[in-house]
Amino acid sequence: MSEPLDATGVLARCVAGLGGDDRPGQRRLTELILGALAARTHLVAEAPTGSGKSLAYLSAVAASGMRAVVATATLTLQDQLWRKDLPLVQEHGGIAVTGALLKGRANYLCLAKLEGARGGEALFDERPGPDFARDLERLSRFSAESDTGDVADLPASIEPRSWRAVTCGPNECPGASHCEVGAGCFAELARQRAGDADVVVVNHALYAAHLGSGGKLLPEHDAVILDEAHAFDRFATSALSAEVTAGGLRRLAGRLRRAGADADDADGVAESADLLEETLGDVDGRVDPTEPALATLLSRIAERVAAAMRGVDRDGGTVQAQALRLATTRLEAIRNLQSPGRDDVAWVEGRERPVLRLAPIEIGERLAPILFDEVPVVLISATLGPGRRFEPLARRLGLDPGLAPGRSSMGPPPDDAPDATVDDGAHSAGPGLAYDARRFESPFDLRAQAMLYVPRTLPDVRDDGWPEAAATEVCELVDAAGGRTLVLCTSWRNVHAFAEVLRGRTSHRVLAQGDDATARLVDEFSTDETSCLVATRAFWQGLDVPGLSCVLVVIDRLPFTRPDDPLEQARRDAAERRGGDGFAEVDLPAAALALAQGAGRLIRSHEDRGVVAVLDRRLATARYRSVLLEAMPPFRRVIDGDVARDFLARTRGT
Repeated sequence: MSEPLDATGVLARCVAGLGGDDRPGQRRLTELILGALAARTHLVAEAPTGSGKSLAYLSAVAASGMRAVVATATLTLQDQLWRKDLPLVQEHGGIAVTGALLKGRANYLCLAKLEGARGGEALFDERPGPDFARDLERLSRFSAESDTGDVADLPASIEPRSWRAVTCGPNECPGASHCEVGAGCFAELARQRAGDADVVVVNHALYAAHLGSGGKLLPEHDAVILDEAHAFDRFATSALSAEVTAGGLRRLAGRLRRAGADADDADGVAESADLLEETLGDVDGRVDPTEPALATLLSRIAERVAAAMRGVDRDGGTVQAQALRLATTRLEAIRNLQSPGRDDVAWVEGRERPVLRLAPIEIGERLAPILFDEVPVVLISATLGPGRRFEPLARRLGLDPGLAPGRSSMGPPPDDAPDATVDDGAHSAGPGLAYDARRFESPFDLRAQAMLYVPRTLPDVRDDGWPEAAATEVCELVDAAGGRTLVLCTSWRNVHAFAEVLRGRTSHRVLAQGDDATARLVDEFSTDETSCLVATRAFWQGLDVPGLSCVLVVIDRLPFTRPDDPLEQARRDAAERRGGDGFAEVDLPAAALALAQGAGRLIRSHEDRGVVAVLDRRLATARYRSVLLEAMPPFRRVIDGDVARDFLARTRGT
């Protein structure tokens, strides 16, 4: 690794190339990131919308001389980095930097699957649609013409089921050396390009899977940037979890049968799927997989899978290699469930198609040795939740809020940089679990641009009178805003209820999640300025609709996790066993982060104006409200509906 160069110079050239303005906060963020990379320490930074964080960390990485992975949670930001920000640094930064975009295997066309489909030997896990023959011809042309084989480059007319028939997931791919067409594999070619790049852009799911695989999925790298870091623990938990389903076992039985396994052994795997479905059908919630009945069943399933695997020729072709790879993955999941760790929790969810899951209660204990002990990590997001040092997030990911890197590696902020709070944690000489924490102020004048309105006169959300009172409040606010409203709900029931109310009591066009594809709904909401969009948790983050199309964000209630969620319940229990408070340590920080994410949909530029209305009076009255408000953008706070409606009317120019 070469000596670090001037990162702020790289940034300045990029900003000039973009025609943008110099921002002291963006310069300071760039310096902090470069300092953390050079000192091999960890940095946790909250940089609100408009801070220019993407260019800041790309400029720092380019100047550092390190090979880095940048991981994001949303496709929108991943696409922006690859198509806009990284090319800007490459063109104007004044430093040679190469890049690669890498996705999970299911995003690339599988040549082996394509050959099987064309030859009538397809390994279909679901029945293709009626247009599969037509799609197969188009996919064949795509494979010959595409340089990437990436799903993003597909013609829009390809049916999703047809695409799924010719892709290969990571749990079934045997690797290029065991595949008859591995030399031309699109996924392998993408990995090769990533191996030669200075900056590799991935998503959280792929990076978490890389960690879970023991570091086998991505090329070696010197540093990691986790953008949208608030979301990473969910992907990490998923990657380090295990699950078994009856449907998965039935698909495996079919694969093994086609790969040449003994028919009786393959049938035994299918029969074990029936037993699993029957056993789990009456179970809901936490279970003990070592309890005799369930332990006996898992042992029987493992034996039948292992027996069927023994009948498959390991020196056979791609069909055999894929079946064995999938079987190995299924068997590993079963064995993990048979021997859960001391800090694991197992549960069953879903009535019609039950899933038996196993997950770590505390993901940080698993992450620390495979991530933070290996490379310097920059965790950055527009919202990171409560705490001066983002303590809940840090602890959840495996960092120690009581430790901060020594000042010599980072240096204190200069006197002319008041937009970054100073980290005043204890000092530690090495990276370990220590980290530096910085919170940057928004570049927007949020008190002037926005209001946080909480109608204290509404009934409690648990009261029978709340739905009607909330419906009346929403309609009055929407009329004042002239439409232009994003309604964020904590349940599908409320999505349907508010959509019905707005359609029946207002004259505005109402779009509802589930009525159309997500991308199309967002596009219509953005272009139809007076429309309303009613959605649930999938829209609480990543949605970017600046301007007059969104001047009102309504949040139905405080986004607390369901009290019966098995994993969260186990986390509460763990906190209480340590002598803590489950609600304060688990539920409250998670709700604060989600609430801040939802409120962050409102102000996306210097010109934006509007109101965030939270229809849950607990935000104004509950004793714990200060924790929630601490994580929220510093909007002007009001409880008078007339003030909020007047501001909305003036915002839309009436």
